[in-house]
Amino acid sequence: MFSPISEAIVLFSVPAVYWHLLWVMTAGGATVRARIVMSALVILWTAIAYTHVRYGFGVAVIGESPAVPAVVLAVVALLAFLLRNVVLGDGVPQRLLIALQLFRPIGLVFVLENARGTLPWTFAQPAGWGDLLAGIVAAGVLIRYWDQTIPTRAIILVAVVGLLDFASAFFFGFTSAASPLQLFAFDNPNRVIEYPLGLIPVFLVPYAVAAHIWSLAQLARDRRAAR
Repeated sequence: MFSPISEAIVLFSVPAVYWHLLWVMTAGGATVRARIVMSALVILWTAIAYTHVRYGFGVAVIGESPAVPAVVLAVVALLAFLLRNVVLGDGVPQRLLIALQLFRPIGLVFVLENARGTLPWTFAQPAGWGDLLAGIVAAGVLIRYWDQTIPTRAIILVAVVGLLDFASAFFFGFTSAASPLQLFAFDNPNRVIEYPLGLIPVFLVPYAVAAHIWSLAQLARDRRAAR
């Protein structure tokens, strides 16, 4: 059983998605209708993710097919890319897009649960400290360029560090869980998909990936405009 502290941290972080999405869309000048539609999609996604994690549906699905989370993440990433113009509107400052990554240190709940013996070291340590690093990099960029235009290299750095951390977490998540792909942690299989931590890979991680995609899409826009 996971700690009530972990549950509180995860549940507190879920509303950050709505706050960030509305913040970004408002900054980009999105219409009220667009904001309502996007909010409805995120609410639906939240309901599905919560139901699957809270009642254990996700555990059964992943046990049969470990590739399911990767497919879900790919679908969300594709939707984020296709809806980039709806979200970004007339243009959004990079600091607003990067700001979502400041929530990444919540991944330290993995380290907490590893210390309690409820998550294996193989997954928890790389994922937890990797999330902290991604958050520190994002914070460092925002502080360094607080009153300046954030340069291309800094935007790309945030995206690369953040996405590499997710790739590492997904790899060790798959290979340490009780599934056909398990390579590690046979004495303590990874249960990160269970409630409440399951909301991180099922809900929070896909949105953080979407924020990276929007940041890179806005960068591409700005570079085209500069040319």
